[in-house]
Amino acid sequence: MLEVTGKMVWKGAKAGLDTTWELAKVVVPTAIVVAIFRASGLLDTITALFAPYMGFFGLSGQTAIVLFSGYFINLYAAAGSILALSLPVQEIAITSVMLGLCHSLLVELPVSQKAGSPLGYIFLIRLGCSLAMGWLLGVVLP
Repeated sequence: MLEVTGKMVWKGAKAGLDTTWELAKVVVPTAIVVAIFRASGLLDTITALFAPYMGFFGLSGQTAIVLFSGYFINLYAAAGSILALSLPVQEIAITSVMLGLCHSLLVELPVSQKAGSPLGYIFLIRLGCSLAMGWLLGVVLP
């Protein structure tokens, strides 16, 4: 049986705090930027601009912020956006599936290309699957 020592607890706590700090460096600024967008009225402008397109997936215009931050930055930025927007559960579910299929494009596409995958093909497959599942869930979920 494994004996828990003070050194093990300290090492685990340090690893947990390091991870929390790394996540907070993305989530907190993203949430602040979205809150500033909301306070300045820019969020309303973005929402109005993208609402017709997001409606295709059964989503509000606000989810465009979540999708763009997830598609181009990373999933943690999308999580920060979700926290700042207080989206309904249905919209969180749909955007989560969409982002699970297509996220962090600015980082992952060059990595895929270096691994030998054709860039355009990978981009179209990931984005196409994301949009198709978003549409399907928008139709299926109440």
